[in-house]
Amino acid sequence: MCGRYVMALRAGDLIDALEACGIDDVALAGPATGVDASPAGPEQSWRVSWNVAPTSTVPILVERYEEGADEAGTHAGRQREIHPARWGLLPRWAETAAFSSKTFNARSETVVSKPSFRSAVRRRRCVVPVQGYYEWKVSQEPQTGKTVRVPHLVRDRERPLILFAGLYEWWKDPEREAQGRDAWVLSTTILTGPSPDVGEDGAGPAHGDRPVLTELAQLHDRLPLAMSADEAADWIAPGERSREDTEADVERLRLGAVEVARGWTLHEVDRAVGNVRNDSPELIRPPDVMF
Repeated sequence: MCGRYVMALRAGDLIDALEACGIDDVALAGPATGVDASPAGPEQSWRVSWNVAPTSTVPILVERYEEGADEAGTHAGRQREIHPARWGLLPRWAETAAFSSKTFNARSETVVSKPSFRSAVRRRRCVVPVQGYYEWKVSQEPQTGKTVRVPHLVRDRERPLILFAGLYEWWKDPEREAQGRDAWVLSTTILTGPSPDVGEDGAGPAHGDRPVLTELAQLHDRLPLAMSADEAADWIAPGERSREDTEADVERLRLGAVEVARGWTLHEVDRAVGNVRNDSPELIRPPDVMF
Protein backbone atom coordinates (compact mmCIF):
# COMPACT_ATOMS: atom_id res chain seq x y z
CA MET A 1 0.00 0.00 0.00
CA CYS A 2 1.01 3.64 0.05
CA GLY A 3 -0.04 5.68 3.06
CA ARG A 4 2.74 8.28 3.27
CA TYR A 5 4.98 9.88 0.71
CA VAL A 6 7.27 12.80 -0.13
CA MET A 7 6.26 15.71 -2.36
CA ALA A 8 8.47 18.65 -1.49
CA LEU A 9 8.42 20.37 -4.89
CA ARG A 10 6.67 23.59 -5.73
CA ALA A 11 4.76 23.91 -8.99
CA GLY A 12 7.62 25.08 -11.23
CA ASP A 13 10.05 22.51 -9.87
CA LEU A 14 7.43 19.78 -10.23
CA ILE A 15 6.93 20.63 -13.90
CA ASP A 16 10.72 20.49 -14.41
CA ALA A 17 10.88 17.12 -12.63
CA LEU A 18 8.05 15.72 -14.77
CA GLU A 19 9.90 16.82 -17.89
CA ALA A 20 13.06 15.13 -16.57
CA CYS A 21 11.02 11.92 -16.33
CA GLY A 22 9.82 12.24 -19.93
CA ILE A 23 6.45 13.92 -19.32
CA ASP A 24 6.36 17.02 -21.54
CA ASP A 25 3.96 19.91 -22.21
CA VAL A 26 2.70 20.22 -18.64
CA ALA A 27 1.04 23.38 -17.32
CA LEU A 28 -0.29 24.47 -13.96
CA ALA A 29 -4.08 24.41 -14.16
CA GLY A 30 -6.15 27.54 -14.07
CA PRO A 31 -9.94 27.70 -13.75
CA ALA A 32 -11.47 24.96 -15.90
CA THR A 33 -15.00 24.33 -17.07
CA GLY A 34 -16.81 21.47 -18.72
CA VAL A 35 -17.62 17.85 -18.03
CA ASP A 36 -15.46 16.40 -15.24
CA ALA A 37 -13.87 19.77 -14.61
CA SER A 38 -14.54 22.50 -12.08
CA PRO A 39 -12.80 25.65 -10.86
CA ALA A 40 -10.00 24.96 -8.42
CA GLY A 41 -10.69 27.40 -5.59
CA PRO A 42 -7.99 29.44 -3.84
CA GLU A 43 -8.12 27.12 -0.83
CA GLN A 44 -7.10 24.15 -3.00
CA SER A 45 -3.30 24.23 -3.11
CA TRP A 46 -0.61 21.88 -1.86
CA ARG A 47 2.27 22.61 0.45
CA VAL A 48 5.70 21.06 0.18
CA SER A 49 5.92 18.08 2.51
CA TRP A 50 8.28 15.27 3.43
CA ASN A 51 5.43 13.47 5.19
CA VAL A 52 2.28 13.58 3.05
CA ALA A 53 -0.62 11.72 4.67
CA PRO A 54 -4.11 10.76 3.45
CA THR A 55 -6.64 13.63 3.22
CA SER A 56 -3.79 16.06 2.45
CA THR A 57 -3.97 18.21 -0.66
CA VAL A 58 -1.56 16.85 -3.27
CA PRO A 59 -0.68 17.59 -6.91
CA ILE A 60 -1.97 15.29 -9.64
CA LEU A 61 -1.40 15.28 -13.38
CA VAL A 62 -4.41 14.98 -15.68
CA GLU A 63 -4.93 15.26 -19.41
CA ARG A 64 -8.08 16.63 -20.97
CA TYR A 65 -9.37 17.82 -24.30
CA GLU A 66 -8.90 21.51 -24.92
CA GLU A 67 -12.02 23.62 -24.91
CA GLY A 68 -14.06 23.00 -28.02
CA ALA A 69 -13.09 19.36 -28.50
CA ASP A 70 -15.68 16.65 -28.86
CA GLU A 71 -15.41 13.37 -26.96
CA ALA A 72 -13.29 11.87 -29.72
CA GLY A 73 -10.91 14.80 -29.52
CA THR A 74 -11.17 15.46 -33.26
CA HIS A 75 -11.73 19.22 -33.14
CA ALA A 76 -9.04 20.29 -30.69
CA GLY A 77 -5.89 19.08 -29.03
CA ARG A 78 -5.20 17.88 -25.53
CA GLN A 79 -3.58 19.58 -22.59
CA ARG A 80 -1.81 18.20 -19.53
CA GLU A 81 -2.40 20.03 -16.29
CA ILE A 82 -1.34 19.82 -12.67
CA HIS A 83 -4.27 20.15 -10.27
CA PRO A 84 -4.37 20.10 -6.46
CA ALA A 85 -6.52 17.25 -5.13
CA ARG A 86 -7.53 15.75 -1.81
CA TRP A 87 -5.76 12.42 -1.29
CA GLY A 88 -8.58 9.94 -0.76
CA LEU A 89 -11.18 9.48 -3.48
CA LEU A 90 -14.62 10.95 -2.94
CA PRO A 91 -17.18 9.32 -5.27
CA ARG A 92 -20.05 11.59 -6.18
CA TRP A 93 -22.40 9.73 -3.85
CA ALA A 94 -20.19 10.16 -0.74
CA GLU A 95 -22.10 11.88 2.06
CA THR A 96 -19.14 13.60 3.74
CA ALA A 97 -15.48 14.29 3.03
CA ALA A 98 -14.55 11.86 5.81
CA PHE A 99 -15.18 9.05 3.32
CA SER A 100 -11.80 9.82 1.74
CA SER A 101 -9.91 8.54 4.79
CA LYS A 102 -10.50 4.97 3.59
CA THR A 103 -10.08 5.44 -0.18
CA PHE A 104 -6.52 6.74 -0.50
CA ASN A 105 -5.54 3.43 -2.15
CA ALA A 106 -7.49 1.41 -4.72
CA ARG A 107 -6.77 -2.31 -5.09
CA SER A 108 -6.16 -3.04 -8.76
CA GLU A 109 -7.74 -6.48 -8.38
CA THR A 110 -11.17 -4.94 -7.62
CA VAL A 111 -10.93 -1.40 -9.00
CA VAL A 112 -13.02 -2.18 -12.09
CA SER A 113 -15.96 -3.48 -10.06
CA LYS A 114 -15.85 -1.65 -6.71
CA PRO A 115 -18.50 1.12 -6.54
CA SER A 116 -16.06 3.68 -5.14
CA PHE A 117 -13.73 3.40 -8.14
CA ARG A 118 -15.44 1.74 -11.10
CA SER A 119 -16.60 4.96 -12.74
CA ALA A 120 -13.29 6.79 -12.29
CA VAL A 121 -11.12 3.95 -13.61
CA ARG A 122 -13.00 4.03 -16.92
CA ARG A 123 -13.17 7.82 -17.31
CA ARG A 124 -10.98 9.80 -14.89
CA ARG A 125 -7.38 8.72 -14.59
CA CYS A 126 -4.37 10.66 -13.39
CA VAL A 127 -0.73 10.46 -12.40
CA VAL A 128 0.16 11.02 -8.74
CA PRO A 129 3.82 12.15 -8.78
CA VAL A 130 5.91 11.47 -5.67
CA GLN A 131 9.58 11.87 -4.82
CA GLY A 132 9.48 8.71 -2.75
CA TYR A 133 7.11 6.84 -0.47
CA TYR A 134 7.32 5.36 3.02
CA GLU A 135 6.53 1.81 3.99
CA TRP A 136 6.81 0.12 7.36
CA LYS A 137 8.49 -3.26 7.67
CA VAL A 138 6.98 -5.37 10.45
CA SER A 139 9.33 -7.69 12.32
CA GLN A 140 9.95 -9.08 15.78
CA GLU A 141 12.78 -8.26 18.13
CA PRO A 142 14.76 -11.49 18.59
CA GLN A 143 15.29 -11.00 22.33
CA THR A 144 11.84 -9.87 23.43
CA GLY A 145 9.60 -11.13 20.62
CA LYS A 146 8.04 -7.68 20.52
CA THR A 147 6.57 -6.57 17.19
CA VAL A 148 8.31 -3.54 15.74
CA ARG A 149 7.49 -1.42 12.69
CA VAL A 150 10.52 0.10 11.00
CA PRO A 151 9.90 2.80 8.37
CA HIS A 152 11.71 2.77 5.03
CA LEU A 153 11.84 5.27 2.19
CA VAL A 154 11.43 3.90 -1.34
CA ARG A 155 12.56 6.07 -4.25
CA ASP A 156 13.80 5.81 -7.83
CA ARG A 157 17.56 5.41 -8.12
CA GLU A 158 17.93 7.73 -11.11
CA ARG A 159 14.77 9.74 -11.72
CA PRO A 160 13.49 12.60 -9.54
CA LEU A 161 9.95 11.22 -9.39
CA ILE A 162 7.91 8.04 -9.22
CA LEU A 163 4.77 8.27 -11.36
CA PHE A 164 1.95 6.44 -9.58
CA ALA A 165 -1.20 5.40 -11.41
CA GLY A 166 -4.16 7.24 -9.93
CA LEU A 167 -7.83 8.05 -10.36
CA TYR A 168 -9.70 11.28 -9.68
CA GLU A 169 -13.24 12.44 -9.00
CA TRP A 170 -15.08 15.71 -8.52
CA TRP A 171 -17.36 15.82 -5.45
CA LYS A 172 -19.70 18.59 -4.32
CA ASP A 173 -19.35 19.35 -0.61
CA PRO A 174 -22.87 20.04 0.75
CA GLU A 175 -21.55 22.02 3.73
CA ARG A 176 -19.51 24.38 1.58
CA GLU A 177 -22.40 24.72 -0.84
CA ALA A 178 -24.71 25.73 2.02
CA GLN A 179 -22.17 28.38 3.05
CA GLY A 180 -22.14 29.86 -0.43
CA ARG A 181 -18.54 28.79 -1.03
CA ASP A 182 -17.03 26.94 -3.98
CA ALA A 183 -18.33 23.45 -3.24
CA TRP A 184 -16.35 21.37 -5.74
CA VAL A 185 -13.60 19.18 -4.30
CA LEU A 186 -11.18 17.29 -6.52
CA SER A 187 -9.98 14.03 -4.97
CA THR A 188 -7.60 11.24 -5.92
CA THR A 189 -6.44 7.73 -5.09
CA ILE A 190 -3.37 5.58 -5.85
CA LEU A 191 -3.70 2.11 -7.34
CA THR A 192 -1.93 -0.82 -5.66
CA GLY A 193 -1.22 -4.42 -6.56
CA PRO A 194 0.48 -7.48 -5.06
CA SER A 195 4.16 -7.12 -4.24
CA PRO A 196 6.64 -9.02 -6.44
CA ASP A 197 7.36 -12.63 -5.55
CA VAL A 198 10.24 -13.03 -3.10
CA GLY A 199 13.32 -14.12 -4.98
CA GLU A 200 12.39 -12.51 -8.30
CA ASP A 201 15.49 -10.98 -9.85
CA GLY A 202 15.87 -7.21 -9.52
CA ALA A 203 17.84 -4.65 -11.44
CA GLY A 204 20.12 -3.65 -8.62
CA PRO A 205 20.83 -3.98 -4.92
CA ALA A 206 18.79 -2.27 -2.25
CA HIS A 207 20.54 -3.45 0.90
CA GLY A 208 23.84 -5.23 0.43
CA ASP A 209 23.52 -7.78 -2.37
CA ARG A 210 19.78 -8.40 -2.14
CA PRO A 211 17.71 -7.50 -5.23
CA VAL A 212 15.31 -4.61 -4.85
CA LEU A 213 12.21 -6.63 -5.80
CA THR A 214 12.97 -9.08 -3.02
CA GLU A 215 13.38 -6.16 -0.63
CA LEU A 216 10.03 -4.74 -1.69
CA ALA A 217 8.30 -8.09 -1.24
CA GLN A 218 9.74 -8.40 2.25
CA LEU A 219 8.81 -4.83 3.07
CA HIS A 220 5.06 -5.18 2.42
CA ASP A 221 2.64 -7.45 0.58
CA ARG A 222 1.21 -4.55 -1.43
CA LEU A 223 2.93 -2.35 -4.01
CA PRO A 224 1.76 1.06 -5.28
CA LEU A 225 1.62 0.81 -9.07
CA ALA A 226 4.12 3.04 -10.86
CA MET A 227 4.46 3.78 -14.56
CA SER A 228 7.06 4.74 -17.12
CA ALA A 229 6.52 8.02 -18.96
CA ASP A 230 5.01 6.23 -21.97
CA GLU A 231 2.72 4.16 -19.76
CA ALA A 232 1.64 7.29 -17.91
CA ALA A 233 0.78 9.02 -21.19
CA ASP A 234 -1.41 6.08 -22.20
CA TRP A 235 -3.01 5.85 -18.74
CA ILE A 236 -4.18 9.47 -18.55
CA ALA A 237 -5.34 9.82 -22.17
CA PRO A 238 -8.85 11.32 -21.95
CA GLY A 239 -11.95 9.44 -22.96
CA GLU A 240 -14.13 6.60 -21.75
CA ARG A 241 -13.03 2.94 -21.98
CA SER A 242 -15.14 -0.18 -22.07
CA ARG A 243 -15.00 -2.54 -19.10
CA GLU A 244 -13.00 -5.03 -21.17
CA ASP A 245 -10.45 -2.41 -22.22
CA THR A 246 -10.21 -1.15 -18.66
CA GLU A 247 -9.51 -4.62 -17.30
CA ALA A 248 -6.78 -5.05 -19.92
CA ASP A 249 -5.30 -1.65 -19.03
CA VAL A 250 -5.16 -2.53 -15.33
CA GLU A 251 -3.52 -5.88 -16.04
CA ARG A 252 -0.84 -4.18 -18.15
CA LEU A 253 -0.40 -1.66 -15.38
CA ARG A 254 0.28 -4.40 -12.81
CA LEU A 255 2.87 -6.07 -15.03
CA GLY A 256 4.55 -2.81 -15.96
CA ALA A 257 4.74 -1.65 -12.35
CA VAL A 258 7.05 -4.53 -11.44
CA GLU A 259 9.42 -3.51 -14.24
CA VAL A 260 9.41 0.11 -13.06
CA ALA A 261 10.09 -1.01 -9.48
CA ARG A 262 13.31 -2.71 -10.60
CA GLY A 263 14.80 0.77 -10.75
CA TRP A 264 14.01 1.64 -7.15
CA THR A 265 16.09 1.67 -4.01
CA LEU A 266 15.10 1.77 -0.34
CA HIS A 267 16.62 2.53 3.02
CA GLU A 268 15.54 2.73 6.63
CA VAL A 269 14.53 6.14 7.98
CA ASP A 270 13.91 7.56 11.42
CA ARG A 271 10.74 6.49 13.23
CA ALA A 272 9.78 10.14 13.62
CA VAL A 273 8.07 9.83 10.23
CA GLY A 274 5.33 7.86 11.97
CA ASN A 275 3.96 11.10 13.43
CA VAL A 276 2.34 13.24 10.72
CA ARG A 277 3.22 16.36 12.70
CA ASN A 278 6.88 15.74 11.93
CA ASP A 279 7.68 17.21 8.54
CA SER A 280 11.23 18.12 7.52
CA PRO A 281 13.99 16.97 5.12
CA GLU A 282 15.59 15.01 7.97
CA LEU A 283 12.81 12.43 7.70
CA ILE A 284 14.15 11.03 4.42
CA ARG A 285 17.69 10.45 5.69
CA PRO A 286 18.95 7.16 7.15
CA PRO A 287 18.95 7.29 10.98
CA ASP A 288 22.75 7.16 11.21
CA VAL A 289 23.13 10.44 9.30
CA MET A 290 20.39 12.40 11.04
CA PHE A 291 22.85 14.49 13.06
